[in-house]
Parts: sequence; C-alpha cells; structure tokens
Amino acid sequence: MIQHISFDLWLTLIKSNPLFKRKRAELIADRFRPKNMTVEQIEMLIRQEDNIFDRYNEMQDNKIPAKYMYLHILRKMDLKCGDITEDDAEWVMQQSNELLMDYTPRLLNEHVPDILAGLQSEVESMNIGSNTGFIEGKALRKVLKKTGIHHFFTFFVFSDEVRVSKPSARFFQHIHEGANMPGSSILHIGDNPKTDYRGAADFGFNALLITHPNYTLNDIRAKL
Repeated sequence: MIQHISFDLWLTLIKSNPLFKRKRAELIADRFRPKNMTVEQIEMLIRQEDNIFDRYNEMQDNKIPAKYMYLHILRKMDLKCGDITEDDAEWVMQQSNELLMDYTPRLLNEHVPDILAGLQSEVESMNIGSNTGFIEGKALRKVLKKTGIHHFFTFFVFSDEVRVSKPSARFFQHIHEGANMPGSSILHIGDNPKTDYRGAADFGFNALLITHPNYTLNDIRAKL
C-alpha cells in the first residue's frame, strides 16, 4: 500500500510563465549589452545551455550551481562591458530570482490543489523531489508558497541542495530517508521517463509517469 507520495515539480505540478524567460533575457541584454545578439538569441542560448547542463548533471550524478551556470552563459557572449566575474553571475542570479516572483510559474492545471488535498487524506505524507536548473530550491520554495501548495508537503529534496540529480540513486535515497518507510510504500510521480519513472523504479519505488497536463486524482489513485 502506498503511504508516501513524492512529486517532481516542473510539468507535474507547475509550469513556467513564458514571460519570465523573456524578461530575464532582456535583463541580461540591458546590463551587459552583448554584441550582435538579440533578446530572442539570448533567450535561445540560455535554453540550449540549460539542456546541456541538465544532461551533464544527469550523467554525472551532479548539480552545477546556478551561479556558475549563469557565469558560463555570460562568458559565451561577446559582451561590450569587458571581463565577466562571479559577482556578475551572482547579480544575474539574484535579479532573475526577483523576476521570478513577478512572473511566477503557474499551476500545471487548475485542479492541482484539489488533487493534493485529496491525496493528503489518503496517504501519510507527501514531498517534492525535483531536479533544479537556473531556478534553485530556495526560490522554488517561494514559488510554492505563492501558488498556495507549499503546505501540502512535509519535506523537499532539490538537486542543488543535495548536490546530486535524478536519476541517481543518491537522490532517491534522500527521499527514502525523509519518508522513513519502505521503498515499496513510496510512489514517485513525474513527467520524465528517464529521471522520474525509471530512476524511481530502479531505486525500488513505485513510479507514475505524467504524460498530459490535465491529469486527475483518479489517475493517481489507480497507483495507490
């Protein structure tokens, strides 16, 4: 019997606000004035490098801090302002986190709070277990509070905080320890076949793959 549910965050509970990524690119363009790059090209560069970082973290059981991800992005640009330092990357990260609160990610669908409330009455506890990229756990906790679903979860496992990414067994070990119950009693829910479904199943958890944004409580109940 399932007694604990672990949720991936992105595209399982929340989705990006598309305006955030555009405003972040505009922020970088205004501050650093990259030569011969439009805001659209900056946005595309960040997206491309984010995918590369994701693959690296997954393969190396690692999590590169967001500050160094931003440092890498800035140094890939031909900038008019001269040499880029870690302080510049720190500034971008902090400003981006502030933008995130202005252009907050949205719930994946309007039923997410009701789904979580229904599950809360049927299992002992729930947690968030999510890989992070440019947006790290500290900022995501604020997002969860702003979207009104933070209180449903007893603990949080973010890859930047435990310094390891799914599908590593070391990541799922943190969930296992937090739940403090047999793996067969834990269900991990996510949208990524490799990191969420296969990673959890290989560790010994039950796993559910979310394949469409309008999933329902009954879709999850079928696995309880």
